[in-house]
Amino acid sequence: MSNTVKLLGVSGSLRNLRHGKGSDILVEEINQIHTREHLIEYLSSQAQICLSSFIEAGRKDNKSFDKILKNLKRLPGVNGLSNSEVLLVAGLWAAKQNNVEIEHVSLSDIFGNEKNAKEKIYSFLNKIKEANGILVSGPVYFGDRGSLTHDFLQLLRVNSKLVKDKVFAGITVGAKRNGGQETTLIYQMLDFINIGMLAVGNDAESTAQYGGTGHAGDVGDIAKDYYGINTAIGTGNRISNVLKMINSTKDTALKKKPKIGIIVLQDKNNKVLNYVKKTIINSYLSKVADFRLLYLVNESIKSCIACDICPTEVDDDRIYRCIIKSKKDVFSSIHEEMIDFDAILIGGFSPENYESLKSVYQKFMERTRYLRRSDYLLSNYLVVPLIFKDVNSRENLETRIITSMIRHHTIIYSPIIFNELDNRLINFEKAIGDLEQFVEMAKKIAVGRIKYNATALEYEHYNPVGYTLSSAKDKDFTTIQKRKTAMNKRRVRFKQMLTRRVIYNG
Repeated sequence: MSNTVKLLGVSGSLRNLRHGKGSDILVEEINQIHTREHLIEYLSSQAQICLSSFIEAGRKDNKSFDKILKNLKRLPGVNGLSNSEVLLVAGLWAAKQNNVEIEHVSLSDIFGNEKNAKEKIYSFLNKIKEANGILVSGPVYFGDRGSLTHDFLQLLRVNSKLVKDKVFAGITVGAKRNGGQETTLIYQMLDFINIGMLAVGNDAESTAQYGGTGHAGDVGDIAKDYYGINTAIGTGNRISNVLKMINSTKDTALKKKPKIGIIVLQDKNNKVLNYVKKTIINSYLSKVADFRLLYLVNESIKSCIACDICPTEVDDDRIYRCIIKSKKDVFSSIHEEMIDFDAILIGGFSPENYESLKSVYQKFMERTRYLRRSDYLLSNYLVVPLIFKDVNSRENLETRIITSMIRHHTIIYSPIIFNELDNRLINFEKAIGDLEQFVEMAKKIAVGRIKYNATALEYEHYNPVGYTLSSAKDKDFTTIQKRKTAMNKRRVRFKQMLTRRVIYNG
């Protein structure tokens, strides 16, 4: 297996200015950028070239936009960057800075041009096969992806073996700051994980959301959106670090079975409790994983009160740090166990009829706020929704789990869904097969997480964007020193885990 880690950057805008040889030239140009300041200058100049190209292609003569676009397609494709391309380049540059090999493909060249279409698709599929991860950037259309990205997804759906267990991340551009970028990223993420990929958002520095989000109301405007550029850089950092983390596991394995938490937050008449015990904990699956059930449906969980400074103290990871200290509240008793899992299955029952349903789901999710703000205690966990679902249910519990948990700087895998009809599981073999695949991936991610935190972790600091008091507290000298101490303790804890739990096979 090669030590080279490859990230394929895919640009999904009809306005793309780089294609063919221009893609290779673009990669060469990115490789020559060594500082963020140089990157910003480059992106600004390339965005200006894009605007000038539009002007020369007909905007100065008030030509219709379709004629302008037609004229643009006649250009050689070696200069300028569209708005979507600017953010993609920011992400690819970050990946290159992390010593990940990068490549660029323009979807308008693959799907928007009938000339040599079959040859181009064949070549594109080979690039996908050789890549370890895929970073997609494109425009927002009505809160969703553009048609070129949709065509790309359709191509992958019929060639899903090429992307199985590879890593996906997304970047989007809208005309407004809240122009549907996050919904686009969420829909894409759901579709890509459902063809077998892993998904990540952006990094801790850019607040660990769903990916890169930029806004540009006109051609070339994206270069002015420094916040959007930073989220794209964060996305490139995130996917490249995860790719390297996974690649580092090839000669290593866990000494023991992975410890997998099953956190049940919603149930009806103990259906999930009984199903989990019968189909998972007390089945042959117990031979391949150490499943730990946290059945919280009947436990007391207080609502989050949204403290202006959270957590209350900076301390060792093992210390429970939420302001809610009630003895009746379950969080203090499960804190240490939750941060000691190798992977997490989280979910419950999704009913058609909500009568008799018990749910602590929302309270649980709210209360994980302190885990996220404790410099991402769940960082790089593999998290998967585990849903037992009435076939007539209209609830979207699995989607809510994914969109909430990815904000913890986690890695998301396709939901495992057991469908129930007339009190009988009707897709049992398929769901069990999905669960077996999850366990295998959990082993790999767990090793990578331990090795990364023990050897490569620097400073994974929660950035309280938008929280004035928390931001001020973070700048306090005492807080800074406590954070450094806590991070050092985290590294030590994982170095101990590396010795106890990881075996080298090479």
